[in-house]
Amino acid sequence: MTRSLRPTRWLIPLMAVLCALPASAVDGRPDLPTLRAELRRITEYDAKAPLDVKIVRSQRRGDITVTELTYASPKGGRVPAYLVTPPGAGPFAGVTFQHWGQGTKNEFLDEALTLARSGVVSLLVDAPHVRPEPWRTSLQGTALPDTLVKMMVELRRGVDLLASRPEVDGQRLGYVGHSVGAMVGGALAGVEPRLRAFILMNGVGDYSQSVLAVETETKKQLETQLSKEAFAAHARKLAVVDGVVGVSDAAPRALFFQYGRSDPWVTPAQVAAFIDAATQPKLAKFYEGGHELSDAARRDRAQWLRTHLGFAEVHAVGPPMISAPPLPGPTNTPLPEWAKARPVLTIPGMEELQVRRGLTYTRSGGRDYKLDLYLPVNTFMGPVPVVVLAHGMMHPGLVPFVRDLPAFAGQARWLSSQGFAVALVELGSPATGAEREKWFTGTPELQKRMDAALAFVRKQAATEKLDADHIGVMAMSAGGLWGLAPALRKEPPAWLRCAVAWYPLLGAEGVPTASLPLEGLKAVNGPKSPPLFVVRAGRDAPGLNNVLDDFVKQARGKGIPLTLEELPEGHHAFELVDDVESSREVMRKTALFFMEHLQP
Repeated sequence: MTRSLRPTRWLIPLMAVLCALPASAVDGRPDLPTLRAELRRITEYDAKAPLDVKIVRSQRRGDITVTELTYASPKGGRVPAYLVTPPGAGPFAGVTFQHWGQGTKNEFLDEALTLARSGVVSLLVDAPHVRPEPWRTSLQGTALPDTLVKMMVELRRGVDLLASRPEVDGQRLGYVGHSVGAMVGGALAGVEPRLRAFILMNGVGDYSQSVLAVETETKKQLETQLSKEAFAAHARKLAVVDGVVGVSDAAPRALFFQYGRSDPWVTPAQVAAFIDAATQPKLAKFYEGGHELSDAARRDRAQWLRTHLGFAEVHAVGPPMISAPPLPGPTNTPLPEWAKARPVLTIPGMEELQVRRGLTYTRSGGRDYKLDLYLPVNTFMGPVPVVVLAHGMMHPGLVPFVRDLPAFAGQARWLSSQGFAVALVELGSPATGAEREKWFTGTPELQKRMDAALAFVRKQAATEKLDADHIGVMAMSAGGLWGLAPALRKEPPAWLRCAVAWYPLLGAEGVPTASLPLEGLKAVNGPKSPPLFVVRAGRDAPGLNNVLDDFVKQARGKGIPLTLEELPEGHHAFELVDDVESSREVMRKTALFFMEHLQP
């Protein structure tokens, strides 16, 4: 499957075809030897043809070189890729990476950089369905099997590229594939003898059979479009590229299967089918987590590759989960510990996003207020929906640095990696004095700045390929006082499609009555309000939760479409301090909520 939350941009076409095949289409499935022979035949290519490598650009990451390039595809067009090389002459091990359906070659770039420090050359390939025109091919309809074959042939050509490099040891080559990359990798294991080690992450190996039971409207549509004979022919083509076909003929190549126990898109039966079909040597491990898998799985990948390919020890994997950013400012304002933590959900590719930093969205009180705009990698395919983050109460001395703190920058990164543009906004502090009764008296000004930030994002739509008609807000903690304000109006803007509030503070001493969310509910026309998604942390302050419970009751009484997600054991800032699966699951549900309401 292609992502961890729901069938979206890449999963929809994949599921559409697979779910559309009637059971009768696979009743006459050929035996494995026949399928293996056909798989070898359809993945043949001219290995002597020129690779025709063209360098797009190179950059240095310390002493590591990241080269963006393209090479010629035997199936037509060009294959975009990164080549990550360590310093020195080698000989180095080589690894080819194929991303999941939601991602691009960026997914594994940070992992490749880590491996490079241990003496590994990596090739990270863009799959055909995420390439720019005119090189893009479709995963929709009957194009799917041909696109998967194209992926395999181009990956074999990528092995040619690695093996041709003077610094690469052609006897120490491996492969890592995630989701659809694991499906293709399973088939590839039966036809590419130069790869001696395969890691297959959260893959389904029997697509042509196991997904047939899923009923969708798309299935009904395709049944009317294709004749019974056409269905059978399509199912036959799909069966040949099943991952189980390749792994059943993989020996002596080593196979490592990795699965997340909470993956909603891979069933236990599908997991067992893929693993059971594989030859020895093989290893299967299961991890806490969903379709994106965890840092623990990443550490295992590095160590397992090391045992089979032979390279230096890997000392560290992944971004630090706690780090103190170097701030040029407040020497007298200590950075709170929670601000040093990153969200507990990490998404592949989240470190490689484009970020437009320091955009001034308004000027107030003699100073500029700025935001950072995080852009997903798929903006080249068209405008993307936007989520605007509203931070909570900050010490006035820290406000100018809110965009630099791991707690908030990490929040923007995992969310943007789901396919949204994310605006991380410096809204300021509501405190007008040190006395407690003055901590929130400036709330109306922050509400105005929230409106200004939304207006600025909409103005940036054309420049940054944003969808100005599909915008959501996400408020955390005291951000509920100002982040929810645009949604709690009698006539909320039509482009504001939804709002999320995590452990929101919705009332406090000193907040002007007119600025309270409960007051805003009085004017709301419930059925016309944007849908709300509210997370309640059971171990939060009782006073905060009492106001939150009252808000939920009144909002539902007004007819507002409100989803309440309970975390009975969760603390305030659960995404930072509760490193448990229930926290990550709420984060995934939040992303799913945005997908449901922001995608056109």
